[in-house]
Amino acid sequence: MMTSEYVRDRVMELFGDNKFLCAETVVQVVAEPGGKECADVVRAATGFCSGVSRTRGHCGAVTGAIMGIGLYAGRAEPGEDHEAPYAMVQEFLDRFYNRYGGINCYDLIECDFTVPEDKARYREENLRLECYRMAVFAAETALSILREQGYLAEEADHVR
Repeated sequence: MMTSEYVRDRVMELFGDNKFLCAETVVQVVAEPGGKECADVVRAATGFCSGVSRTRGHCGAVTGAIMGIGLYAGRAEPGEDHEAPYAMVQEFLDRFYNRYGGINCYDLIECDFTVPEDKARYREENLRLECYRMAVFAAETALSILREQGYLAEEADHVR
């Protein structure tokens, strides 16, 4: 899969020191090409960052992408069909797992953010770069699936 320059640049712009974290960044980057309003969704994503609030849970890039898919394909009314978003999320998880061999933060970078030594190692070994790469892959994969399923036009890549 080809990573668009837009996604790389936008993730770099949003993700990092004193900026957004993984889930917040990915949901923002997935929302923008479709013109989705997402300040509240970005707020909702905060608890999913750092492996679901430092619990060794799901990778924030993964949860941000799932939330991003939901912005386009999720249900807005009770009783609406949920099969399409479920299938898209399953496809996303398959692609992410096939690329990285896991979907949990701890499994991916082997850092427990509640342990001072692990936090120090995260900084010293610049593991944020790995998180950045996973965020780019997650956003581009979610956008690709949304395009494949007709929720986004190809040219929607560079709209902000």
